[in-house]
Amino acid sequence: MLDAVEQTVKQDVEVGDQFAIALDRLTKKTMKVLRLLCEGGNPTTVLVSHITQRDLARKLHVTRQALSVHITRLADAGLIQAGRGFVNVTENGLKATGYHHNPAIVMVRVAPQNQREAYEKVKGIRAYEIFRVAGDADFALVVDQQNLDEVLQDLYVIPGIVETKSVIATETVRQTLE
Repeated sequence: MLDAVEQTVKQDVEVGDQFAIALDRLTKKTMKVLRLLCEGGNPTTVLVSHITQRDLARKLHVTRQALSVHITRLADAGLIQAGRGFVNVTENGLKATGYHHNPAIVMVRVAPQNQREAYEKVKGIRAYEIFRVAGDADFALVVDQQNLDEVLQDLYVIPGIVETKSVIATETVRQTLE
C-alpha cells in the first residue's frame, strides 16, 4: 500500500519542487522508517497554524515567555504539537475548540402529532449541534461520523420519527473557528 502512496507522491510532485528533491535523497533505510511509522500510525487531522509565536503573544498582549507557559501546557495535554518554527493544532485540540473535521448531518422528520415529545427526546441525543429546522425536515443534527450509528439507533426508538436522511462530509471547504 505504501509503495502506491510513494508512487502517487512522486507523481504529484514531479514538477521539480523541493519536496521531490528531498524525497529522492531519502535512503532505503529512511523510507523503511517512514513505512514502519505509517503502519503503526492512525490517520489524524492536524491544523497547521501560520501565525508566529511572537505575533500570537502580541495578539494576546502577553510576553513571549508568558505565551511559552501556555504553549507547553497545550503540548503536554496533546492539544498542539510545537517545535522550532511551527505550531500545529492536533485533532484533540480541534475537538476541544468545537471544530468538526468529519461531521455527518442527520435530517430528521417527525410525525406532526409527535412533535412535542420528539423535541424533548431529540435534545438528549449526543450531537455537536441540534437544530430545529423548517422545510423538508424538523431537526438537523451535526454528529461525528464515528457516532452516526449510535445516533441513528437513538433516533429510531423515539416515537414519531418518520424519516432520517444522513449526509457525510467528505471535505471541509471552509471552517470558521470562533
